[in-house]
Amino acid sequence: MEGLQPLRTLQRAIRDRMQYVLSQRLFHDRISMAILFATLGVNIVSLFTLALRVHPTDSLVPIHFSSFTLFDRLGPWYYPFVIALLSLGMTIVNTLFAYHSFTRSRLASFFLLVAALVVAIFSFIISQAFGAVR
Repeated sequence: MEGLQPLRTLQRAIRDRMQYVLSQRLFHDRISMAILFATLGVNIVSLFTLALRVHPTDSLVPIHFSSFTLFDRLGPWYYPFVIALLSLGMTIVNTLFAYHSFTRSRLASFFLLVAALVVAIFSFIISQAFGAVR
């Protein structure tokens, strides 16, 4: 049982750190939490609907659209997932920045979260459009 002691210490350290982070003011601000949950919801819905609609294929799919030339570039089948995952990554990064800036400037934190929401909405629209093309 002594071999499990470092694992228990690590679990305790992670639990203590999570409790500390979740006790911060950002996670008690209703507006910030509403925006964050809306952003995460849009990202999850985007990934879920793509998982239902886009299937692996050997053929190339359209990955670029222009109003002059319509679809003018082809790429791998997973490209719509890349768009959705980049949006999720930006949500995580902006949330970290908002977490660190909340005590100094609530407005800056708010704008970071709103920017992540806007990116998530546009990413949802773009990835769904490219996911619909067969």
